[in-house]
Amino acid sequence: MHAVTRVEVVEAVKTAFTLTAQPTVPKDLVAAATASGARPAVVSVLEGLDDDLQFRRLRELWEYFPHMPVNSVDAA
Repeated sequence: MHAVTRVEVVEAVKTAFTLTAQPTVPKDLVAAATASGARPAVVSVLEGLDDDLQFRRLRELWEYFPHMPVNSVDAA
């Protein structure tokens, strides 16, 4: 099984980031990933985020996953 990548996370959670005043929270990310059919490893990574975190932009996630490879080529 290959490592979870940033590209994979983006594809799984992009629908969680909408143009609303409300920030996105980890449970929103898990729900979006599950709904998108993300593989269990992606959902598991997102479930590991602290419940009290809030994200206004998708790129804020990378602060919590600094060593996550960008894509499968980088993961090799």
